[in-house]
Amino acid sequence: MAIDNGSSKVATESTTESRLASSQTLRLSRLQVSEFHLDVDDVDDDDDSGQSQEQEIFEVHFKRGEKETIQKVLKEAEMIALKRDSEGFNEVNFSLGVLNCFFISFMIGAYPQHLWLLYLIQSLYMIPRKFQNMVRAKPLNQALYYLDFCWCMNFLALIFLAMLVLTGLADFNVEENARKIFFKSAMGVGCGVLLAANIALPFVACLFHDVNSMTGLFIHLMPPMVCNTVVLVYPSFNFTSRHVLFYNVPFTCSFQHNAPQVLYTFMWHADAATDAWPGVFDFSYIDEIRYFGGMSSVAGCATFLYFIWWIGYTSFMLLVGINLPKKFTPSGQKANPKWDTVFHSTMRQGVCIAMGKYLRGRKTEDSLKQMEENNFDLVDFFIYMAAHMIAALGAIYTIGYGCFLNKYFHLAMLGGSVVLAVLRGANRYTYYTTKMYSRTLRKQFAHIIDNDNGKEGYSRMT
Repeated sequence: MAIDNGSSKVATESTTESRLASSQTLRLSRLQVSEFHLDVDDVDDDDDSGQSQEQEIFEVHFKRGEKETIQKVLKEAEMIALKRDSEGFNEVNFSLGVLNCFFISFMIGAYPQHLWLLYLIQSLYMIPRKFQNMVRAKPLNQALYYLDFCWCMNFLALIFLAMLVLTGLADFNVEENARKIFFKSAMGVGCGVLLAANIALPFVACLFHDVNSMTGLFIHLMPPMVCNTVVLVYPSFNFTSRHVLFYNVPFTCSFQHNAPQVLYTFMWHADAATDAWPGVFDFSYIDEIRYFGGMSSVAGCATFLYFIWWIGYTSFMLLVGINLPKKFTPSGQKANPKWDTVFHSTMRQGVCIAMGKYLRGRKTEDSLKQMEENNFDLVDFFIYMAAHMIAALGAIYTIGYGCFLNKYFHLAMLGGSVVLAVLRGANRYTYYTTKMYSRTLRKQFAHIIDNDNGKEGYSRMT
């Protein structure tokens, strides 16, 4: 039976080739008739049969090409599905992400004094899990993303919280001066830079299935919340006003005493924190905290901490980092890049085009080439770091102070951050369900649609 099928297939192919040869011979004959003005009456009888053969050949090739195109489209759609599945887009991860959001909301309302512990415990899973995905990222390893400011500040906070836990579990002591510096820095950075990053960064989104996105949201949103449940807790049990020292001049900000149903209001209920964790937290110095007024203030400690990171990160990038993702060496030879950085990733997302257009006088084509090759110069890097510094310090001195001074302002910032994260997540899920496949297929088959002889054009790394 197999022999018969093989013979039939060979016969079909032979017939098709024969028809192609006959069609070519027929076309050549017609060209000769036309060129030498021969009598065409003799070939009129062959017109119908020739056209029939050409139609049959056309249908065979059309069906073959149609089948190949459909197979390519299906293969590409399956690759998209496999990629999303590898990223965790399944019912289990989605359900866990939703349930975790409900659990955090429950902790905020019922047990806000323990929120810092939830932050510590969940970080032990989410951050290593994301790091694992970053190491495996293609085409470039993203592990160096953890050198960015927001990640470094979260690592510092987690280490210090772990040290405070040791004070309650073992014979370990954290000096009061170290506690003061940490809490002041945490207030400025957490309520300033990280909270502003929730609003400014488009990738901070609520995607329940994606551990990478949820971890990014987690490390940007949880610290500002924890700052208000731990750092700004006063040791008195009942009061309706708060005394703030502004350049050593005391004045009183009056607030209404609310029930602790919203996370940040826990700052007015120190009894819950001190009763729950008497051996961990000591807030006897909180009455002396000043937001402005020298290096010992909240703004001073946060600014000093920021510049420690800024100098370290800039030094790393100048010595090593800026050349790691480049596709070509300075001599023009092709490199084999393995590592990516937040700077290069940010520049590839359109920042390079805007920077070149408005600050460098650079053509868009040149910026696109830089993005494709990851070839950004030192001027680009220093403009990026200067903008980062201005934005971070601006957040510390404006948003951070507003959150420190007015609980309603802080509520608005936290609420706005949550709403933005949900909207970004909803926009992403809408893209997944309505536009993702069509856009991806159009991108993959653009060279066919545009009929550019196989040239796929610019495709930057993402």
